[in-house]
Amino acid sequence: MSSAAHTYAPTVEPPSYNDAEALDGMANYSTPEPRESQIPNDFKFSTNVSECDVQIRQVFLRKVYSLLCMQLLTTFLTGAVIYNNTAIKDWCLNNMWMFFVSIAGSFGFMIAAYIKSKSYPYNLLLLTGFTLCESYGVGLATSLFDSNVVLQAVLITLIVFLGLTIFTFQTKYDFTQWQGWASGALFALLGFGIVGMFLPYNSGMEVFYSWAGALLFSVFIVIDTQMIMKKFHPDEEVSATIILYLDVINLFLKVLAILSNRERN
Repeated sequence: MSSAAHTYAPTVEPPSYNDAEALDGMANYSTPEPRESQIPNDFKFSTNVSECDVQIRQVFLRKVYSLLCMQLLTTFLTGAVIYNNTAIKDWCLNNMWMFFVSIAGSFGFMIAAYIKSKSYPYNLLLLTGFTLCESYGVGLATSLFDSNVVLQAVLITLIVFLGLTIFTFQTKYDFTQWQGWASGALFALLGFGIVGMFLPYNSGMEVFYSWAGALLFSVFIVIDTQMIMKKFHPDEEVSATIILYLDVINLFLKVLAILSNRERN
């Protein structure tokens, strides 16, 4: 038999460890990790902000207070335009139907913003509509007061809000357990105000109502500042912003009423 019939196939050495490691690396590179696995675990499950990582909490608070500042600035500018432009002010006062439209719009946009609180960018658009409606109503209300009284009320409200916010982030006491009592007091205050509309004007009653409201909404600022961390998901910054905005606006209106009553007396 010829030697060609017994030709052996060349021996192939197994791949080295380094070659296998390189192939594994290429395989991992060619199949990227799914996007869901890159999301922090805090967002994969329904959880509140206080249970999230510190970085996520900071991002949430930055969003909330940035939106809140934009809301308050919009309200201030709207009020300034209505107050300082006689033609616009007269039109607003002569067309009170627009005031009631703004109230209805505020409720409509607020409810829709809560429903779509996690749907970007619809939540921001609804928040914008809510802010504009509220700003119109607040601007029209403040146009009836003296400018010095309005500015004093703005400064007092900002100082109180900043002070209560700093206090809330420093304290370890859980004020959210007061929410039930505060809500009951709010309904009682609303009932008191409705009854007062049908009674003869009484300055003492108005002073009591204004001071009680200012105290109550100061308490709500503390409660809600803690609540947005304990009851809200990291994607619900719009809902959290609306709550704090309403607290600040209601506190401002009560302080404005207190200062105005003091000026009259």
